Amino acid sequence: MTYRVGIIGAGALGLLYAGLLRANVTLYTRTKKQADIIEKQGGITLISDNTKTRINVHATPLSNANFTTVDFVIITVKSYQLENVMETLRKIPANIPLLFLQNGIAHLAQLPSLPQKTVLIGTCEHGAGKMDATTVVWRGVGQTNWAVYQGEANSNLRTVLTANPDFLFSEQADFEEMVYNKLLANAVINPLTAILGVPNGALLHNEYWYGLLENLTREVADVLHRDDALEKVTAICTATSANYSSMATDVQEKRQTEIAGISGAVVTLALEQGKVAPISETLYGLVKGLEGEYLQ
Repeated sequence: MTYRVGIIGAGALGLLYAGLLRANVTLYTRTKKQADIIEKQGGITLISDNTKTRINVHATPLSNANFTTVDFVIITVKSYQLENVMETLRKIPANIPLLFLQNGIAHLAQLPSLPQKTVLIGTCEHGAGKMDATTVVWRGVGQTNWAVYQGEANSNLRTVLTANPDFLFSEQADFEEMVYNKLLANAVINPLTAILGVPNGALLHNEYWYGLLENLTREVADVLHRDDALEKVTAICTATSANYSSMATDVQEKRQTEIAGISGAVVTLALEQGKVAPISETLYGLVKGLEGEYLQ
């Protein structure tokens, strides 16, 4: 029997996972309009290496979702959108595992209220760009790191996560270690690239921007207690040099960003430790200021 996966959120990330998971996928969209377009066109289009692939995917508005017809649910909405779907998530049958794919750490505080027996947390290293309601570009191949937050991943779940060898899922032993390592990279790369409007690799090739990266990495690593932080951040910039971060893309396309759950989280953690994080606080203000200009 084909494993049935539901994906809440049909932005770039949701479309990418819908296109690359080898399963029977249903996308739960925010709007009826997007669901109708996907259904009318018979699925979505994945663009990779200039090759277009049509993939059969079902879609329905989240407001009409029937979660008794799926075996596993992946939540790909942005961190600031998560509160809006928590009531829906609590209605999903307790035996259905959930996987959360959000940046930052803000979502961790919301997970204890969930009734599901198995909850997974993931971090995504792929680059993806949404072209229209049904089309996504796979801009950078990475992997999905995942770890158990509560419960246990059974054999069927592990099978669907490893079904596509070209779309790697890598299990991690410690969800906190995984999430904080991702936060380190996000809190350095995302706000800098968002403000500068440059791809990740540009932070290494410009001496002034690299100086900012070094100082910011030092600050964030101190707050998050990360070792070998500069090596980790520069390695990610190198591996994703041509990619624009999700926050840079959000600013370019005049959308709300996840700055509150990233730089905002670093500032909050610093205060809790009796420290200050002036660079992170400044970047937070700059990005929020940009949002304020175009979200009015």
